[in-house]
Amino acid sequence: MLVIHKKIILEKIVKMLENGQKTRTFLKRNAGFSEEKVEKSIEYGAEKGYLEILTQGYVDSTDRDFSILESDYYACIEEMLETHYEGRLTEDGRFFVSKTARRDTKVAGRWTRPDFTVVANRKFPYIREPEFDIITFEVKRPADCEALAVFEALAHNSAATRSYVFFPVTESELAKNPQGERIREECVRHGIGMFLVADSYTLDDARLVIESQRRPLNPERCSQFLQSVLEPSELGKLTTWP
Repeated sequence: MLVIHKKIILEKIVKMLENGQKTRTFLKRNAGFSEEKVEKSIEYGAEKGYLEILTQGYVDSTDRDFSILESDYYACIEEMLETHYEGRLTEDGRFFVSKTARRDTKVAGRWTRPDFTVVANRKFPYIREPEFDIITFEVKRPADCEALAVFEALAHNSAATRSYVFFPVTESELAKNPQGERIREECVRHGIGMFLVADSYTLDDARLVIESQRRPLNPERCSQFLQSVLEPSELGKLTTWP
């Protein structure tokens, strides 16, 4: 099990313990996951100090406010983006995914720093010029899935050709969110795309739900943006692209 999978189950276990201690058997039968996965998550929680193992098979929470951090999702989201853009790659095309979220959340000018930036160069038959894209992503954990994320993604859009929000929830989960419909409306209104996932536990299949509107490339502004968010080694890759 990946750590994120343990944390997803652990978060549910902590909620089940809001009203007091429960037995391991109760947790295994009611957490909604296999008993083996729940057991591993209990052991993980105890090891990290989020759970306390009591006598007679009881378990209690030592941190009722435990929740998964946004950064906990980054590794899975990076893999999903790699897979998605690999599938869209044209012959002789190139791309890379960069995790650009850092402590200093502001970049040069008025742009906020996106959580991920994809740089892609696609070539098409009979078209002389390649399509060069700077694609930015604003990631939010399920607990922060709200319309504000769309406006954060919009802030990246002044220096990107496409911008998206990425919520690690399913379409049915988004539909149950009180802000779900507004999130969709704001995405369409502002030309921001949206990615969700096929399964919010496995986190291995990104779903493009709303395509972003492509904006014209501003060479000067985009170059400054890339210099602000990418590592020197990543900038070096761009100089080798034909």
